[in-house]
Amino acid sequence: MTHHSGHMILSASIAGFGFHPAATGDARHLVQVDYYRRLVQAAERARLDFVLLDDARALPEGRCHGRLDALAVLSRLAPETRSIGLAVSKPTTYSEPFHVSREVATLDFVSGGRAAWHPGTTASAAEARNFGHDQPLPAAVRHAIAEEFVAVSRKLWDSWEDDAVIVDRRRGLYIDPHKLHHIDHVGRHFRIRGPQITYRPPQGHVVVIQIAGDHDGEPHTAIAADVLILHDTTLEAARDAYARHQAQAASVHHTLRVLQAVMPVIGATDAAAQARADALDARAADGDRVRGLRLVGTPAHIADELVRWFRSGAADGFHLLPAELPADMDEYAGLLVPELQRRGAFRTEYAGRTLREHLQLPRPASQFAGAPSEAHTAYHG
Repeated sequence: MTHHSGHMILSASIAGFGFHPAATGDARHLVQVDYYRRLVQAAERARLDFVLLDDARALPEGRCHGRLDALAVLSRLAPETRSIGLAVSKPTTYSEPFHVSREVATLDFVSGGRAAWHPGTTASAAEARNFGHDQPLPAAVRHAIAEEFVAVSRKLWDSWEDDAVIVDRRRGLYIDPHKLHHIDHVGRHFRIRGPQITYRPPQGHVVVIQIAGDHDGEPHTAIAADVLILHDTTLEAARDAYARHQAQAASVHHTLRVLQAVMPVIGATDAAAQARADALDARAADGDRVRGLRLVGTPAHIADELVRWFRSGAADGFHLLPAELPADMDEYAGLLVPELQRRGAFRTEYAGRTLREHLQLPRPASQFAGAPSEAHTAYHG
């Protein structure tokens, strides 16, 4: 089973200096919008489906690299892009759904329907102490919070039906009072009346991305996510995982895109690529390792391998983890993607406007559509 368009999905993470443990750079770039502008615009030149920018809740251990707020950066760059999806990591631990759901919905509005959200969890002791906790919350608690957080956020996005705003001057109504809903959520971790302050996002629901294995306790079920990123290192394991997650999604009539994380290390020749990979590995500290699949070789060699995995039913596409930034993002745009396009495995132009259209994900209907509304007694005129 493959992505039904015949074209693979491609996305990339753009945080820091790269995802090889030995990647380094000028720390001043991490607090300069120009740095992220270069990365996002290179990804858009490559026609990638989306970029993902991680957020941070504490300084990294052993380093003092400052970081800008990821959501603010992507909101700033949204008007300077036209088609690329903009995915932000916004942890659920020590946060509130009412605030975060509005923030990521705002990104969807300012980008014209291109927002995605990775609702990760916060697991480190340093992060816990920054929020008044002596120790991180247990994994099971973080997992439960994250699952409820996403479910409540979807309720809040649905609290305004799509056609709630009517601007009826004759009757003196700005909204149809029967299409605005209190969500009245009462759960184990959150109690929220609603409705949300923003209207329903352009995509209906912001695309939700889950990354398997980031932290213990992070949900990565096929039902919780629209896009699931895995880290399998063999074709057999990837095919088994793909079939399992897609079967789970199909059992509840949910459309899911499954990506495999991959770190391409590109060189003009296979030998040059291997020499680059060896040099990076030699600089890495003992015990540091690359998570997920690593492919080393020429752009043609790496493209062949990605196409083989894609057409073997191992994934709907790939989430690229650049070994070194910003250089690798330029190589994806100039070298790797053209090879995939020559093989007919990747688009040459964007076909849709929203990220859901890129990913061929349906736009969900509001779960409150047609339901009785108590909100009309308080919100009218």
